[in-house]
Amino acid sequence: MGKTSVWGTVTENFAKVIHGLNANQLTDQVIQRSKRMILDTLGVGLLGTTTEVCHKVAQYSKIYSSDLSSTIWGHLDFRLPPLYAAFVNGVAVHSMDFDDTWHPATHPSGAVLPTLIALSEAFPQKKKISGLDLLLAFNVGIEVQGRLLHFSKEARNIPKRFHPPAVVGTMGSAAACAKLLALDQLECKNALAIAASYAGAPLANAATQIKPLHVGNAAKHGLEAACLALQGLQGNKQILDVESGMGAFYTDYNPQVLPTLESYPWLLDQQDVAIKRFPAHLATHWVADAASSVRRKLVENSENLLPLDKIEKVILKVPEVKYVNRPSPASEHEARHSFQFVACSALLDGSMSVQSFTSENIHRPALRELLCKTHLEHPHDNTPSFDSLYCQVTVTLQDGNTISDRCTTFYGHWRKPLKKEDLEKKFQSNALGILPTEAVEGIIETVYNLEKVEDCSVLSTFLSGQSARALPQKRFFL
Repeated sequence: MGKTSVWGTVTENFAKVIHGLNANQLTDQVIQRSKRMILDTLGVGLLGTTTEVCHKVAQYSKIYSSDLSSTIWGHLDFRLPPLYAAFVNGVAVHSMDFDDTWHPATHPSGAVLPTLIALSEAFPQKKKISGLDLLLAFNVGIEVQGRLLHFSKEARNIPKRFHPPAVVGTMGSAAACAKLLALDQLECKNALAIAASYAGAPLANAATQIKPLHVGNAAKHGLEAACLALQGLQGNKQILDVESGMGAFYTDYNPQVLPTLESYPWLLDQQDVAIKRFPAHLATHWVADAASSVRRKLVENSENLLPLDKIEKVILKVPEVKYVNRPSPASEHEARHSFQFVACSALLDGSMSVQSFTSENIHRPALRELLCKTHLEHPHDNTPSFDSLYCQVTVTLQDGNTISDRCTTFYGHWRKPLKKEDLEKKFQSNALGILPTEAVEGIIETVYNLEKVEDCSVLSTFLSGQSARALPQKRFFL
């Protein structure tokens, strides 16, 4: 299973790359794309602090205390030890399934960013973490996730057994923390080995309150793994090479050494992320765009009202993804993982939003009536991959007429990325109900100038809800 070459084992090679990458190797495109990911992740995390699952894990985490503490996003007077700040903020990021999605499939940012922000606050005052330090560590964490996913062909499809952030997200978090903590190569290797023993969570908990814990745990456990490695804890030195290591999570695991450090090719340069316009499983975004288009055709001659009583059936042609096939979702988490719910909501309302998943909207009679008329079909050519899937929505009326539309790339997908102004609108919409306007504007300015930021603790100050006026007089930009 393992590959030994002039570079040594794959695990040794990863440790060398994690240790050796430097900020000068970040390309302009990688910096710009990662800033978008960071801004989006902060926004969905802030909004996620309002959710029931986030309230529960925050309440639980209050039992832990230490001399070191880090910000809980959206709270002026609530801090936790860095491990538990990473956990709570990581849960917040994924609590509504509103965070970014990559290909091969995972949610890359939520496992890494909360960890790095929490860790950066734990450094002594004299050792400031710059915005460039944060960008480099963030991209190391993203890169490690992507490279591990590329070791398996099955990972390119929507997962069936393990939730990817719980697997590769834990490893990426450990790598990012190892970078920020400046671990040596042996410590980097041990951080990966320790993280692998924390990795993995079953997909059966998708569409429940437990799924967000997968991202929170990845964030927390990656930090824990790096800190234990720093203490000298040692693990299997071939954890990425062997079938009983990372190979345990994939049936076709085939590890490879990474490119050389000289002119290192970042995966984020080659493959952008998808940024969601509404909080639900990514596969439902094709459904939403196709259904919204069908609705526009249906209401052309009916004063913008959907002729619900004239609809005989709704057919959705989608890939077979069992955990997103939910004909009658009973909760917001099930609704976020339901092709049928998103199609019917988009047909009724014309678009999807955060409000689509309120209990009132989930249980309204018109939606329940339409759900009963909705059926899925799985064409053989519709593969369950975020890079190639499509959705076709066909509405058959009682008079025999059919109205149909197909979506092959939704707005927000990496082939059709959100415009800068729409990304900002999403962030502002998510953050303004949680933070004062000045703090929201401060986050936007800080993220957009991150490579010039001298002390990235300013981000935590804004995330707690303080404005620039509350900060001590010190330079934040180089």
